[in-house]
Amino acid sequence: MRLKNKVALITGGSRGIGRAICERFAQEGAQVVINYLPEADITGRDGSHAVDQVVQNICDLGGKADCYPADVSDATAVKEMVEDVVRTYGRLDIVVCNAGICPFAEFTEITEEQWDRVQAVNLKGAFLCSQAAAREMIKKRSGRILFTSSVSAIFGGSLQAHYCPSKGGVNQLMKSVALSVGEHGITANAVLPGTVITDINYQQLEIDSPDLKQYFIDRTPLKRLVQPEDIAAAMLFFASDDAAVISGATLVVDGGMSVNLQ
Repeated sequence: MRLKNKVALITGGSRGIGRAICERFAQEGAQVVINYLPEADITGRDGSHAVDQVVQNICDLGGKADCYPADVSDATAVKEMVEDVVRTYGRLDIVVCNAGICPFAEFTEITEEQWDRVQAVNLKGAFLCSQAAAREMIKKRSGRILFTSSVSAIFGGSLQAHYCPSKGGVNQLMKSVALSVGEHGITANAVLPGTVITDINYQQLEIDSPDLKQYFIDRTPLKRLVQPEDIAAAMLFFASDDAAVISGATLVVDGGMSVNLQ
């Protein structure tokens, strides 16, 4: 097991890519703490949360998981979350700053409130969580700080004029973090997913615009979309000892779509 006895905090971990990361890390022996936003996590008419299903699935398979509700854009909530994780488990070895939102909208229709919320969750949230985690990791002189970025950090999107800048910021944040914490034995890296069908884009790609989904498939040399599990595998590499001397790196996981200029 590549993460045996490690404690990992994954933000936005109850759905999509975050869920896949939690499940893969648990399979590899980590004690997983799944961060989620309660008001965005309701799945059942009875008020049940997706995070409860993830925790149960992991535990049923012999893994170790717990959950922690917090808004990653709230500095006080993030500080308390990280401190509680360390208090409960004695350490924090890995943080994955994964929480993100992308309310698709035409550039001319994006409101100031939408812009502010996307930056608050995607960029400010990544900053707050990585900073709080780093403060604890520095005490142990070891740790992995990981970010879920996006190929949208490199390319624009007509419906993502708020999202793309936030992910570009995440990439630069990661590089700055890597420079800041390296002397303490801590690495920082980012994974840039291509088109992955999650809650963020399910309505658009599966319901509203299946032709757009097929366009992305046709653009991808492997002729399939990336799955959340593919992103989890890349995150596992960065979290493991195999990446002990890799820091400040961005890894694109998109099936080759970004190199296809046709």
